[in-house]
Amino acid sequence: MKRRTKRDLSVFLGAIAVIGGIAFVNTQLSRGNLAKEFEEKREELEAEVSQQSNNLIKWTEMRKTKGTLRKGGTFVPELLEMDGDRVQIIGFQVAMEQFRNISEFTLLPIPLECYFCAMPPSRDVLLVTMAEGESTSIFQEPVLLEGTLTINQGPGQKFFYTLEDAYLKSALDGGELTKKRLQLQHMLGGSEHSGDEPDLLEPSKRRFSDTD
Repeated sequence: MKRRTKRDLSVFLGAIAVIGGIAFVNTQLSRGNLAKEFEEKREELEAEVSQQSNNLIKWTEMRKTKGTLRKGGTFVPELLEMDGDRVQIIGFQVAMEQFRNISEFTLLPIPLECYFCAMPPSRDVLLVTMAEGESTSIFQEPVLLEGTLTINQGPGQKFFYTLEDAYLKSALDGGELTKKRLQLQHMLGGSEHSGDEPDLLEPSKRRFSDTD
């Protein structure tokens, strides 16, 4: 009787492990598909903006950055040529401390939740500082930013790229912006981004209206 009970328990635990494994794989695949959808949507928006602007930075160029924040990054010439220029970029906001009336946040190529509970690589993070007197909120939809780009070269950096004196609007044509609700997993504190990562693999000034 004891042997049978022990065997039944082993079968039960084995079944639970299999179900859990299947659920985990399905969740990862679902998130992977979601990340792919956001990538494709952003690329479509980049293509649309590129038809009207010649100063748009695409994440495909930024993702060619190699190195670490601690040791310093290596940037492609196309990106270095835009250092100090007024540029445009499309991405998804991430709060650093607050979600409302902020003047500083980070920008990613896809939403933070698409990184599978891991910190995004440094090459995927842009620090944004709004223009003097401007403030904004964190929105669910992709945003189009215009500001002055700085490529942070050399060791001991907190971010590879910064965008200063920035203005923001929806990246969607005529689209409205929906404020994001406060959730801790949607925040990216500067102190959490250590930069001690393994070497990374390749992968006209116009005033925008305030969104608040």
